[in-house]
Amino acid sequence: MAISFADDITLLLNVQEFAKSVTYQRKLGLGDSTIKGIFDNETVPVDAGGIAAVHQEQPRFTCRTTDIPNIAEDDFLVVDSVNYRVVAYIHDGTGVSVIQLEKQ
Repeated sequence: MAISFADDITLLLNVQEFAKSVTYQRKLGLGDSTIKGIFDNETVPVDAGGIAAVHQEQPRFTCRTTDIPNIAEDDFLVVDSVNYRVVAYIHDGTGVSVIQLEKQ
């Protein structure tokens, strides 16, 4: 029995496996919702123009595109009681979106 891509996404976004549930707060008063996805907060090097290496956190949340139909910059995600502002979002055309965040 073949597993479809949609089934793969559902398996990855299972909170018992890789994903977590977060609160999505819309700035336009469209109501809060709970969505499932994969949160990561990679630390990446940043060119600060000096000799010493500088690193910056780059939080992002990967989820199903259908879970965020009206997403807008300046909406918020609450992850483990920490507020993150939506600064950008990328739909990859496969039903998966990456939301780039900034810790508040």
